[in-house]
Amino acid sequence: MDSILIVDYSHDRDTLADILKENGYTVVLCESAFDAMAQLKSHDYDLVISEVELPGDNAFDLYYYIQKNYPYIPMIMTTSKNIDRYFSNIFEQGIGNVLHKPIKKDELLNLAQKLISNKNIFGLENYVTGMTDQKKIRITASLQIPRAVSLVISEIEAWGFTQKNKILLNLILNEVVINAVYHSHGLTKEKEERIPVTLSDGDHVDIFFARGARNYGISIVDYMGVLTKKRILESLHKMIEQGNLIEQAYETGEDISSMISETGRGFDLVRKLTGEYYFIIKQHERTEVILIFEPDNDRASETSASLKIIEVR
Repeated sequence: MDSILIVDYSHDRDTLADILKENGYTVVLCESAFDAMAQLKSHDYDLVISEVELPGDNAFDLYYYIQKNYPYIPMIMTTSKNIDRYFSNIFEQGIGNVLHKPIKKDELLNLAQKLISNKNIFGLENYVTGMTDQKKIRITASLQIPRAVSLVISEIEAWGFTQKNKILLNLILNEVVINAVYHSHGLTKEKEERIPVTLSDGDHVDIFFARGARNYGISIVDYMGVLTKKRILESLHKMIEQGNLIEQAYETGEDISSMISETGRGFDLVRKLTGEYYFIIKQHERTEVILIFEPDNDRASETSASLKIIEVR
């Protein structure tokens, strides 16, 4: 039976513990990083879930301790605050998984199971509950992308899922697929210069989409596996810094046009506008971006965006 250490002093810890216990996990609770370090010295754990703000040492100190002494133990951080305020620490320490409170049951269980087992990570069937009608569109050239995205959205609407903001969904899918076609195949310069490209023979990007009992999912897959957690965090960090610059420029009137770029925009849109998502990476083999949408909760917000990056060992 897998054992999970929850480090949290708030009332949320009991809710998390109940969800995990009901699904077969052994759960131990403690309230501080100091207590967590003592637990780790005396017991074996398969996963640590920690609130960012703790009495005494914070969760970033705990993360550093775990990476130094128990690098095989995965960790999930939780917070009710905007994670952008902590992103410098997240970026510097290479933290891949931060969930925003209140945490959804399915999202917690999905992430915990995959981080512990490293199994059933790729594929919509492992994320969409009661999945049916999975379809695929293959992309071999950049000019195919707008038509492919349009077909995906039309099919989802035909399934009966109303799009509250079709423009946003179209923007997200275009950005992610463009990144998969260009960046993953070493065509970054061509993307920056907006040059249409055709991939080499045998190279392609797949868009999978499927519906479930109460939600639908879309995944974008490339088979190059060049994306890394470091690159995702670097891109997101740059976008957050650019956002801060824009706010400052609004106040001061400073010209910052030379400091603004599109790098990382696709990652940032996924993070802020998708209710549940995963960046999944197996180096040199495959990268998959999974987007899960529920009709009543089909977008996140800047203040409630989470971060989920799973690297397959």
